[in-house]
Amino acid sequence: MDLKAIQQLLGHEWLTTTSGYIHVRKEHVEQAWVRANTRVADRLGVGVGERL
Repeated sequence: MDLKAIQQLLGHEWLTTTSGYIHVRKEHVEQAWVRANTRVADRLGVGVGERL
């Protein structure tokens, strides 16, 4: 769900207040990081482990 939508639903004035309610597992962040780096490497035509 969109963080701004959650902010409005909870009636928070500041987005930082809302972000305190968001909990993301470390594994999810790491998987997203790997997927993003893989997409960038694919677009640039390099392997993920290679230097850009």
